Formats: sequence, structure tokens, C-alpha cells
Amino acid sequence: MSYQTAPTYETPLTIKGQTHTSWYRFFQGVFKGTPPSSESTLTPAASPWAYQAPAKGFVIIRGGTVTAVQFGRAQTTLTGQTQGIFPLSQGDTLTITYSVVPNVVWVPT
Repeated sequence: MSYQTAPTYETPLTIKGQTHTSWYRFFQGVFKGTPPSSESTLTPAASPWAYQAPAKGFVIIRGGTVTAVQFGRAQTTLTGQTQGIFPLSQGDTLTITYSVVPNVVWVPT
């Protein structure tokens, strides 16, 4: 599957009064909500394990034996959940405490 990528700086916006194909496809993807990339499986290291979001997206946690999930931005707070979907902005940190490793998936949006 092809994901949206911004045309290079050298790519002109228009050619002979027409929007360049690269830009047209980029704008089309933006308006349709095409994802920036596919999801990826994360492999937690020793507990507690912290993941810092490289971009906007969400983390899915399922399985394993999770005792705490903490969200961090300006301060760290317990989420009250041990499984589920956790939305993150770029730079946010999700810390997972576990005794049996859960399945963790990162999904950029």
C-alpha cells in the first residue's frame, strides 16, 4: 500500500497551470485521511517500559499481565486502564508496568 508522502521541495506546485501530479496525490491523501504509515508491533523491554510517541497516533495494549499504564506529557498520571487504546501526541510517553509482556502496537495517525 502506498502512503502519503509530501512532494520534495524541488517539486513545483503547478506545471502549465495544472497542479503537479505529486502534489495532487498528496492533497488527495490529506483530504481522504490516508494514514502516514502502517502500524508497527513494539517489543517492550524490562518492566516498567516507556514508549515515547514519535508522532501523533495511538498505542494498543492487549494481553500479558499489565498492572499499570501511565501517561506522561507535562506530568505523569495513572490511566486506570491496563488494556486498550491510548491516544498520544508527538512527545507523549506511555509507561507500561507488567509481569507478563503484553502485545503492544503503535498506530500513527
